[in-house]
Amino acid sequence: MRQVLFVAVAAILAVVLLTAAQPSPVSAAGPAYYVVRPGDTLTAIAWRYGMTTWAIARANGIWNPNYIYAGQVLVIPYVPGPFPPVPPYPPGPIPGPIYQCAVRVNYGDTLIAIAARLRTDVWTLARANGIYNLNWIYAGQWLRIPGCSPYPVPVPPSPVPQRRNISGTWLSGNYSFQLQEALGCPGPNCAVTGKFIEAHGTTTPDMTDITGSVNVNSGAVSITIPGNMPGAPTRYFNGTIDAYSRTMTGQLTGVGALTFTKQ
Repeated sequence: MRQVLFVAVAAILAVVLLTAAQPSPVSAAGPAYYVVRPGDTLTAIAWRYGMTTWAIARANGIWNPNYIYAGQVLVIPYVPGPFPPVPPYPPGPIPGPIYQCAVRVNYGDTLIAIAARLRTDVWTLARANGIYNLNWIYAGQWLRIPGCSPYPVPVPPSPVPQRRNISGTWLSGNYSFQLQEALGCPGPNCAVTGKFIEAHGTTTPDMTDITGSVNVNSGAVSITIPGNMPGAPTRYFNGTIDAYSRTMTGQLTGVGALTFTKQ
């Protein structure tokens, strides 16, 4: 009887041991890939996959868990169960552009080669992506381009210079000009004709036909005043018209500095 009981106990123990030795079916596990979407955080992604934030961060060479961006491909190192459903995109347009300031790692790429293509320093590129091991990149990874702005920087329009108007009568004490810009001149340099008038207390002022030019953008004026009698020297006036075409300041040969006011 004792022998029969021993045999029965031995048989039961063998069945238990054999059952324990059989491999239990487990869910398929392995790495997965996740594309970061607008509004995602590393903590939220880790929670959806039942993992810790730092497990995903270490698998992707991320040293700052807050430093992820839309379009980035993350390696999920171990998924213990079925993949969780991917949340839908938020309504409305996706903020972007996403890829304008990122470059994708291709098979055979190295961080040094990518930095050379971007014409930047390899460590600058590494720091911008939280990479401390230059060999730790993988195909499909998106790298942020340092110093890149995702939106074009607006270029202020070039100011349109105010056209200077030289036509009219200009007076400075005993001297005056009656000037006329060439009709239909598009600028910036236009011919000028007119008269130079000197009144020194006489009833009949001296009047001389003059020629010259004006830059209608900068206001630079150059006028030639021929001698009004045989042997008289030619004089010159070189000056500038102000932005509002109200005053003209310059140097007159034999006289010096003069400021003319438009009448």
